Amino acid sequence: MIFICEPQCKTIDHEQVNSGFIYGLHLAYPEEKILFFAHTRHFEAIKNVLKNGKVPIDNIEHIPTNFVDEHKFYSIGGIISYYFTFKKIFNKILSLNTNKIFFLSNNPVILYTIKKLKQETRFKNISCTFVLHGELEDIANANYKARRAPKIKYSQDSNFKIKLIKLFNNPKKEILKKVLLFITRRTIEKIKRPFLKVYSQYSLIFKKIFRVKKMMMWQHSNHYHYIALSPHIVKNAKKYLDIDYLNFYTIIMPTIFTKPLPPADNQFIKFAVFGYGDSVQMYKMLTLLNKKKIPRPYEIRIISMDNKGTQEFPNITDIGQGKVLSRKDMEKALPDIDVFINLYDENRHRFGCSASIFEAFAYLKPVLHLSNDGYNYFNKPEKPIGFHTENLNEYVEKMCDMIENYPLYKNKLRMFRENMLKYREGYAIENNLSELRRTFTFG
Repeated sequence: MIFICEPQCKTIDHEQVNSGFIYGLHLAYPEEKILFFAHTRHFEAIKNVLKNGKVPIDNIEHIPTNFVDEHKFYSIGGIISYYFTFKKIFNKILSLNTNKIFFLSNNPVILYTIKKLKQETRFKNISCTFVLHGELEDIANANYKARRAPKIKYSQDSNFKIKLIKLFNNPKKEILKKVLLFITRRTIEKIKRPFLKVYSQYSLIFKKIFRVKKMMMWQHSNHYHYIALSPHIVKNAKKYLDIDYLNFYTIIMPTIFTKPLPPADNQFIKFAVFGYGDSVQMYKMLTLLNKKKIPRPYEIRIISMDNKGTQEFPNITDIGQGKVLSRKDMEKALPDIDVFINLYDENRHRFGCSASIFEAFAYLKPVLHLSNDGYNYFNKPEKPIGFHTENLNEYVEKMCDMIENYPLYKNKLRMFRENMLKYREGYAIENNLSELRRTFTFG
């Protein structure tokens, strides 16, 4: 019996990598039944990925589990909720005569509550494997500070006016109802804002107490294993953690690769932001790009829910209009895209693996990115999968050149796609099962 738990994601977050791990554990232990503790909507997203990848798993049983909401993770209520939820899970594990569980994500509060539970005699021999994500970035912070993202220069009021104008220009009969609903939501947001600010300060106290390194080291034993999703993470983490003592393993982000899309064949180049983006960086890049005199047409497609700051620029196609897109809707907007653009700078993904780079591998879309460890590891000079630049000015210059000379870039993009296909074989979870078994073997 294999127990797997996703204690944080409730919808489509991490559905790609989680599906990869579930499929990998299925392959590594084909005779074992899988019990999966997760929110129902997340399980539905997992099933869709497995179905699209044509890898149905018939020996998995979903146990619907309601974990605490994300905004309550760092609170007394969050700790209590996790404690009793994990207690039920641990009792279930013991009732089925096993003693280990695979966690697809974690945070410091999760580690704390699990380690507190394991102080109880009946739970002390339960072993846990944890997949590491962005929370590991905290190990480089001497003193915890809330991340303050710089604001986009355009005002919220101007954005409000843009949306209001669009509503009034809507020809549908129910326009008044829509306008009133929009204004009501806007009013509720303004009323809630001061209360959310107070709650964020309350959460900040817990974030300062429950630090990642502190919780990993506290009461550590060989009952705990950790999985990093890229070798560059382990390399960087060595400066801050004793990775051998903490039982670190590396499994490159498992992804169920589907049949690749054929190359785009356009009259002009088409870029896309796919999935989560960085709206502040995007605004800066578009501001620089807009200052260039570019005679040739081009398109930047936003296949994401994060469209902030893009409305006032030309050549933008916003698929989501600020709404959460389903995977199916995202994939519909992909076939004619030439290049995925990514704007994370050198301070991002030092201790995490960007899912967006594996979205590029999955759909064979070459990348244009800023230099950062998370992308540089996979875009190797000897076998590149795209272009990287050191700063936004270089980035925009490269975009301009690709726009102006698109026909000349087609062969280069085709070569990047061929390299991506070669990498996919090595990264596939089917070829990394021995390491996966090691992460889940205790003794």
